[in-house]
Amino acid sequence: MDERLLRFFVAVYEEQNLSRAAEKCFVSQPNISNSLKQLEAIIGKELFTRHKRGVEIKEDAHYLYPIAKRILGELNAIPEMFKERNFRSKIIIGIADSLSQQFKSEFFKKASQMLGEVEWDVRPIGRDCEINLLIREWKFEEHLFLPIGKENYVLCIPDNHHLANKDSIDINDLSGEPFIHCPPCEAHQQSLAILNNSGDKWNTIANCQTKTEVLTLLMSGLGITFLPEYFASGWGSFKVKTYNGPKNFREIGLSYARKSLNNPKVAALIDSFSKEGINFKYLSTTS
Repeated sequence: MDERLLRFFVAVYEEQNLSRAAEKCFVSQPNISNSLKQLEAIIGKELFTRHKRGVEIKEDAHYLYPIAKRILGELNAIPEMFKERNFRSKIIIGIADSLSQQFKSEFFKKASQMLGEVEWDVRPIGRDCEINLLIREWKFEEHLFLPIGKENYVLCIPDNHHLANKDSIDINDLSGEPFIHCPPCEAHQQSLAILNNSGDKWNTIANCQTKTEVLTLLMSGLGITFLPEYFASGWGSFKVKTYNGPKNFREIGLSYARKSLNNPKVAALIDSFSKEGINFKYLSTTS
């Protein structure tokens, strides 16, 4: 349906006169009259009864008027919606749940400085996301990966554990101690292999699938564990201890499919972070 038919109808409805409606719309009266006939033919209803002093509004016109006003209002709003100053590009981003609040806030701060206005659609990591912020080992096989930071693992000891008062801890000190294990964690796997090769054994008290679960059991005093440094910061009930054993870290970065670069904002984000990552030394910790 031609938008002009609705516009002319609204003018006639409001003016209740064909001549005044024509002046309001800057067209001739025959143009208004013919347009009304065309609209009535389309909807199969008579909208007005013409008489010498103007028109009489019929019941179907009363029903159509608010609909026509809404449609015209939405049509008129489209140009404003797409003016550059009001239009925000969108990025669908997945966020790994074991990243520290410090790192995530620093990421979004830097990303916003790099991109300007952008609408973030934040979800759990997944292939349906244009880009994912996660650990390298968790990236999807077909995705590209851009590293933007490294985070060291630290040894965490509950306050009530006898090793909590020791200044420095060697790997042999951990033999037989209750340990909260996280099988998906690369650092845990490496430390487990080193300790086993030395002839000592872990005393696994719990197996957890996420760092959040590990943190909960650690704070409950169930056992010792390794956690990413900034993920473990700011909590009570345990101490981060100097550890004279294998030093492990995890690499955090952006995982994305090539087609995601079709989004100009994603392409700009990748380009910016490829030149400047996130420096962990600027993230504060309190342990």
